[in-house]
Amino acid sequence: MTKFFIILLLYIQSTAALSNAITQPLVGAHNEWPPYIFADGTGMTAELVRAAFSSQKVALDIKIAPFSRAMRMLGNNEIDLIPALWWTESRAQTILFSQPYFTNELSIISNTKLQLDYQGSHSLESLTISIIRGYGYHEYLQSIDRLTIVPLLNVHSCLEHVRKNRADIALVDKYAAWFEMKKNDYSTELTIWQPALIKHPLHIGISKEHPNAEYIITSFNKGLEQIKRSGEYDEILARYEHIASAQSE
Repeated sequence: MTKFFIILLLYIQSTAALSNAITQPLVGAHNEWPPYIFADGTGMTAELVRAAFSSQKVALDIKIAPFSRAMRMLGNNEIDLIPALWWTESRAQTILFSQPYFTNELSIISNTKLQLDYQGSHSLESLTISIIRGYGYHEYLQSIDRLTIVPLLNVHSCLEHVRKNRADIALVDKYAAWFEMKKNDYSTELTIWQPALIKHPLHIGISKEHPNAEYIITSFNKGLEQIKRSGEYDEILARYEHIASAQSE
């Protein structure tokens, strides 16, 4: 009988702890990355992640910080999660990843004056490429012979380097590139090459040292399934579908 009550007590305690695991808004951090994440914390991926959590009655605040700093904040347990993160083998050693909720297509961007015959990674040899510091493609790029890598803070800086011939090419998500080019009227100065050089599924990521890491990931995954079933996921994407045609406008 004593053993039964001990088991019952442990069950009640664990259930109570689980039910109270998220009592305050979660805090995420990411760099500004239009149209995915804007300076005010809104944007397509921000909306998708918030909607998934909201369906599970969990609130989310997003801080804007340089991506490399956001990753340090995650490692130091200063925030709960990164709302938009690519899986890499090295990251997976310390970070717990959710189910993917979107796929980024990373495309090569060049100055229209550059005589580039893009045929995949082998055609990038001996060039200079601008990338966003801390993103998860550095190891892949290092495998390209004589490719010089220039890490920068954001998409705008990467495109400016190409526009001003400080770099031959940039590697940028195609929607982010189209958004930035349209905003700054770069459409006639820069070329987005297809197909994408890299495709990365997008996840949320939480430090494995976070006391509620598994619970938060499980809540997000359940919420993601729910907003897909309800149609809310497609409704959010539809609000941003004009981005896909931005280059041709």
